[in-house]
Amino acid sequence: MNGDERTETSEDKNNSAITTSSCTSNVSSSTVPQQNSNAADENNEDEDWKIQRDAFKKNGDDAFRMKAYKTAIAEYSSAIALDPEYVILYSNRSAAYLANSEVSKALKDAQQCVTLDAGFIKGHSRLAAALLALRRYSQALDSYQRVLSVEPENAAARQGKERCEKELKRIQQAQQEEHDLTMQLSSHLPQEDSAGDKTDENKNNNDGDDDEGDDLLDDFFKDVEEVVAKKKEIKAAAVAEAEATNAIRNDREVLGTTEEQMGRLLQEHFEWRNLNPYFVLQLPTTATDDDISRRYKALSLLLHPDKNHAKLSEKDRERAQLAYDQVQKAKQLLSDDDKKRHVIGLVQEGMKNGEHKWVQEQRKRSKETLESCQEKEVMRIFAQVEQKRREVEERERKYEQRQQEQEDKQLEKERKERKFDKQWKEEGRVDKRVGNWRDFSHKKKRKV
Repeated sequence: MNGDERTETSEDKNNSAITTSSCTSNVSSSTVPQQNSNAADENNEDEDWKIQRDAFKKNGDDAFRMKAYKTAIAEYSSAIALDPEYVILYSNRSAAYLANSEVSKALKDAQQCVTLDAGFIKGHSRLAAALLALRRYSQALDSYQRVLSVEPENAAARQGKERCEKELKRIQQAQQEEHDLTMQLSSHLPQEDSAGDKTDENKNNNDGDDDEGDDLLDDFFKDVEEVVAKKKEIKAAAVAEAEATNAIRNDREVLGTTEEQMGRLLQEHFEWRNLNPYFVLQLPTTATDDDISRRYKALSLLLHPDKNHAKLSEKDRERAQLAYDQVQKAKQLLSDDDKKRHVIGLVQEGMKNGEHKWVQEQRKRSKETLESCQEKEVMRIFAQVEQKRREVEERERKYEQRQQEQEDKQLEKERKERKFDKQWKEEGRVDKRVGNWRDFSHKKKRKV
């Protein structure tokens, strides 16, 4: 009796252990899928924003290849908003800014590249290119040399390094030539009168000197005449430079202060307002090339960060650089004769439209001035032309994107077909299908 009880008790323990084990197994098995599900959701979220980031980057790359630089900048900026520490995005946007003549922004992105990853050589290359565009040759040379220390065969870096060295050498030679000429004048000119007196005295006392002495005197007078001629040239150049300097100084008085110019050039929607280069330079369309060059120099003295480093804060230096970029862009635009003629045509058309609108407004007894109407219409016509250009650029970009997507789909289709054919052959399904067909044909003949 007791033995049966012991056996029953033993069996109960075993059953209890099995039940407990099965319950534990069920709990753990129900928990694992839930953990896997949460991990999968997190992975999907990570993949979603990365896919979106890469899509923005691809759009930016496509736009850059089509030279739609503003669109490329916008796409890269959207990607950076999703991943602010992805160094390649800053590198690409820096290149787009530089291609769009926004040099200060290109420099800022390049500096961010180097800050995020000091070992990212492309970032140093972008930094060198931006510094070179700003004519900071010594700093650009240092950056190019760093690139070449890692990539000695980098063609762009070698070319940039050569250009920096050439510009630095040119500046040094110009300074040396100016110094040499000054020393030459200072050594010859004080002796001119005494040398002339001595030659006159020698002529009176030594009328019978031989031809060799006359030749020496002729050479001497020739040297003196050359020095005097050089002195006159330098004096004329100095007068011209002084006149230009006075003209620039007068321009600066008209232009006002650095703060006033920054406020004018960087007011709200400045990218649209500054489409007219004559508005940026504050010149009429009748201005000559000398007028344009002089006004550019005057604005440069007011806005260039390096020339106003002491009196500007770091934030103001960035604004000054941005305003200076607007001036540079205007100067480059008017340096091209064809673009200059196009700009003048747009301004003239806007002035006519403004006058016509002003006449209409006068009938309504409006107090708006003729100058105000003309200024608004000139801005309007430049904005309309720019808007059309952007629309064409966007259509071209979308067309190119569609073409690329179609090519990608076709390549993907061909890849899948090749993969399917390869799997079909590897699994032996071709041979089986042929074998089945042969068996079917054989059975059919026997039935007949």
